[in-house]
Amino acid sequence: MKTQFLVHQGIYIAFNDKLMADVHRHQFIQINLLSPKAIVTVEQTFINASCLVIAANAHHALKSEAPVITILVDNFSVLGKKLTHLISCQNDTNNAYICFENVKSQHLWQYFIEHTGHFDYALTELLNSLLCEHTQATTTPDARIDKVLAHLNHNNADVSLKFLANLVNLSPSRLSHLLSEHLGMPFKSYLRYLRFQRLMPLLAGGYDLTTAAYEVGFSDAAHLSRECKTLFGIKPKLLKGRLTFEQV
Repeated sequence: MKTQFLVHQGIYIAFNDKLMADVHRHQFIQINLLSPKAIVTVEQTFINASCLVIAANAHHALKSEAPVITILVDNFSVLGKKLTHLISCQNDTNNAYICFENVKSQHLWQYFIEHTGHFDYALTELLNSLLCEHTQATTTPDARIDKVLAHLNHNNADVSLKFLANLVNLSPSRLSHLLSEHLGMPFKSYLRYLRFQRLMPLLAGGYDLTTAAYEVGFSDAAHLSRECKTLFGIKPKLLKGRLTFEQV
């Protein structure tokens, strides 16, 4: 398995020549562009679709011998809230996924497979075709939360809630509540998300698993491997030597 991993304005895009991901779940909204023979399950339901949007925290597995494009979107971002709304607006009781057959994905496939076209245009075209009929989600700004997130994004993610609460003159319990409300996930889950955000460029840069684990705040390589398996259905050693990373 070879993986090309890109980061673009807070969105994470992986192109795999094939993918064997066991059952897992994570805090991202996941968009998959798939071949007809891909085997996908979401909450134990088998799905056949060329484009699939999976809700955050839904159990899913994916096995494909053909190329797969995976797009991970923070569920607390404006785009993530739009996609969550998209899933929840369905007429049935399913709130775990939504399938599409006519999204504009051709240029994104061409970018990865034929190495033609512009990535920014291809990704924007796909997302716009998903969201063209839905209104923009908004959140109420909070300067205290902005300050906490800015600190976490520019410093080591391994920091205590008490330290951050003192930073913005709140009690730890109040800050924990505000963060969960704003991010759509508990504080510890967000720290785990930040660690994986910082992990990919290290692995692509040749770091061994033990060094990379310590660098991003895991206790050891085994801890990193367990978390990666739980969140993404694969072990990080499968990416070692097969991963390229690019900020676009």
